[in-house]
Amino acid sequence: MRLPSENKARLGALAAQHRLSESGLLAKLVDEVLRSNHESIRDACVPTATGPNEAEGARDDRITLRLRRGDRTLAGARAGARGMKTASYLAMLVHNHVRAAPVLPPQELDEIRTSAAQLAALGRQLRLFDMPNTLPEPSASELRDLMARTRREVESAREAAAAVVRRNLISWEAGDA
Repeated sequence: MRLPSENKARLGALAAQHRLSESGLLAKLVDEVLRSNHESIRDACVPTATGPNEAEGARDDRITLRLRRGDRTLAGARAGARGMKTASYLAMLVHNHVRAAPVLPPQELDEIRTSAAQLAALGRQLRLFDMPNTLPEPSASELRDLMARTRREVESAREAAAAVVRRNLISWEAGDA
């Protein structure tokens, strides 16, 4: 809420006296006013579209963190490097830690998915160029073996990338995210 600077300073001093933040002091003031006027406003209250349990559950899922000096800047830089907002990045870190479920940000999953598709395309191209007909048999045999090993490695890398994407999507979509 907007206050004149003099009132804001006085509110801050009062909050500090009670070892509260300005927001915490205002919350206590609102609670006290509502409690003392309970009878007069009870009839004027209109129920909300969401049930009381649903609203309380959403409120219980929120948490405020007090970071140490410099941590917000560092977290913001890391989040930015991953193409995420700072709060989303920190929420993902907490999720990964408490659930022991290493989840990647959606942008990184998309990059891995793209790499898997490119590896699959490379594997198809390698099958087309498997063996030229113009080489003598000893060289052709070595080239055939090399191409087969390369195809297996490409397929192995594609399967590993696809598995990472699959595990992360399952973790996000299973309600664990």
